[in-house]
Amino acid sequence: MNILITGVNGFIGKHLRHHFQSQHEIFTISRKAGAQSLSANDYEIDLSDVNLVKERFTSNVFVQKIDVIIHCAAVLSTTDNKDITVFHRNNAITESMIYIAGIVEAAKFINISSIGVYPNSDGTYTEESAIEPSMNYECLYSLSKICSEEFFKFYLKDSLQIINLRLGQVYGPGMREDRIFSIMKDELQKENTITVFGNGERISNFVSISYFINKIEIIMQNNKIQGTYNLGEKNMSYSDLANMVIKEFGNSSSKIILNERGVKSKVIIDSTKIDNL
Repeated sequence: MNILITGVNGFIGKHLRHHFQSQHEIFTISRKAGAQSLSANDYEIDLSDVNLVKERFTSNVFVQKIDVIIHCAAVLSTTDNKDITVFHRNNAITESMIYIAGIVEAAKFINISSIGVYPNSDGTYTEESAIEPSMNYECLYSLSKICSEEFFKFYLKDSLQIINLRLGQVYGPGMREDRIFSIMKDELQKENTITVFGNGERISNFVSISYFINKIEIIMQNNKIQGTYNLGEKNMSYSDLANMVIKEFGNSSSKIILNERGVKSKVIIDSTKIDNL
């Protein structure tokens, strides 16, 4: 199988490439080559530059036919969570991917979306729940994700099998340092403590990278899966997450420090729809 992965230098993209490269022919698109030296199957281009993408990607750019596109590329929120360029650049990336998907004529398009499309408030959320990213810190990123879901369905539904995956918080080796799992691990290694805000009451959905890749394998093999799905592994409190980090990286003297300040919302993600498949 020939697989095109975008955002291959990101945390998820790197793991996908590493896992699938021994079994499949991998093609990649990344903004920068990073540590990975470019091969004939690797394309270095900023997907948010739509005009450049259309200039460089012609109908014969891929010598071999692409069977599956796994779209991971995105611009994440910065410390300025109201930076509107995050929204605009992600929409431009979506436009580029609509163009690329159209010329490569792949059979399947797997779009990595986010559970951030749901509001950060108490409740259980299925794929039919209300969309309200304005309640979240990363609103503009999440808003661009729901836009991408709709754009891909509108433009590509007649020619591709489209799967939108609203993904929980993914953790594992090599993840970004500003993610909660990494922050907890870093404090533990420096102080032998983990400070948990909101008294550790906040609940969110977490997904190990190995679990995520296993689901991607199943989706690639199943031609009946189509539509939008929540993809989560564990709904857990931040106290439970801290205990999990201590169990893996701490010792008998490691401690959790509860802090009253912070978010206490209990966001439960229901992944029954995809689990049943």
